[in-house]
Amino acid sequence: MKRITVSRVLVRRFRRGTDLLEELARLALEDKISFAEISGIGALSRASLGVILPGKNSYRVRSLSGELEICSLQGNISLKEGRPFVHAHLVLSDRGGRAFGGHLLPGCLVFVAEVIVRVLSGPPLERVPDGETGGLWLWPLASARRRGLLKNGRDSA
Repeated sequence: MKRITVSRVLVRRFRRGTDLLEELARLALEDKISFAEISGIGALSRASLGVILPGKNSYRVRSLSGELEICSLQGNISLKEGRPFVHAHLVLSDRGGRAFGGHLLPGCLVFVAEVIVRVLSGPPLERVPDGETGGLWLWPLASARRRGLLKNGRDSA
């Protein structure tokens, strides 16, 4: 198994009123990040979350507004068609403590966001359309296996 190491760590706080996904994408582009892990906490004033519709290559979108705590922001940066691509998931809670989760979509407005990006070593993974999932842009299994990230199509952990 190949060893992936962290080459640098970026710590950012995003401004109130900015779009969380746009800020992450801008960071990836400006800092020339092609392979990274993302985590973060904070709060949003508006959110747009997606739940994948299997076989349709689209999302059922849930829009939320109000006081929304970011309980978890997890994701990665890899390449899609040669450009940095952010793929992240959010778990949010509202004022009543109800939790909502899904893919981070455009339209998530920051109230406050503290983000850590761990830039990883080695050549990036390039996303390609996957036939088994209806065309979702995923890391190819053969490439991930070569990098030591997967064994026989499964996580190596």
